[in-house]
Amino acid sequence: MENFNCQYATLAKMNLLKEYCLAHGVCKEIKKRERFATQGSLVKQGAYVEDGLFKYTKTDTRGNEHIVGYVFSNEYLGGLASFIEPSEASPVSIEAVKDSKIYCISFQEIETFFSLTIETQQIRRILVDNSYLLMYNHLLDFYCKNTEELYIELLNRCPDLPQYIPLKEIASFLQVTPETISHIRRKLRQKRKS
Repeated sequence: MENFNCQYATLAKMNLLKEYCLAHGVCKEIKKRERFATQGSLVKQGAYVEDGLFKYTKTDTRGNEHIVGYVFSNEYLGGLASFIEPSEASPVSIEAVKDSKIYCISFQEIETFFSLTIETQQIRRILVDNSYLLMYNHLLDFYCKNTEELYIELLNRCPDLPQYIPLKEIASFLQVTPETISHIRRKLRQKRKS
């Protein structure tokens, strides 16, 4: 699958962070539905996803679960914010959508990496800058694009997504009802037939 969140992981300097995670991280196999983090629980590590798919969920004060993000192969798990400013309690739950292979690395070890050289300090800045751009562009998309455009964009970036993610969860991520997504899918199928 193509890089979902942003293009930060493809930047040449980011290879240093990837290589560091592979060399200093602990390789783990995470099974489908296994949690990497639970909302409100203590989290002391992030991870590089060598192969896999994870979803981020947030439970609101009424007990409703919302899909707030996805992480794919060759991306970093735990949220960019976790690599920048680790906190004790996870603001979200992170769950494997399929069997995945990750390299877990403590936030203390990541902090050591960021302090190695000027180049590794620049990587920290790249993470901060791209985290901001990701959130800003996501916000603009929700203001300026209709649901069909958002859904098509999501599929263009992640064509395999419907294979792993149920319609209800895609609807949650796009903040619409499952019926809206069904309607969009029907409309797109009809367009392809004509």
